[in-house]
Amino acid sequence: MNEQIFVLASQKKATNHILHLLLCIPTFGLWLIVWGLVANSNASHNQKIQKQIDQVLGYKMQGLSDVETYKKVNADESARKKRSDQIFIITVIVLAVAAFFLLK
Repeated sequence: MNEQIFVLASQKKATNHILHLLLCIPTFGLWLIVWGLVANSNASHNQKIQKQIDQVLGYKMQGLSDVETYKKVNADESARKKRSDQIFIITVIVLAVAAFFLLK
């Protein structure tokens, strides 16, 4: 499982703040918008990766083997995807019913 943690850790992104600062000068500060979006996106991505690393380490701390940890992580991901799909379907149904009554 150390390989999985290494792979996850290598997927983290870093924002090159010096480059963005230098790009802000010739664009009279307009590049601040792009800089903010990139920094926010990278922070969000890194936070998601860190949650996955913490999940793997949590299962390993419970004494699970690599295979058991892999199965648990996959089961958690499947459950998360299923929940997300259910929320999407419920949202679509609620919006369809609301549109029906509003347009009636």
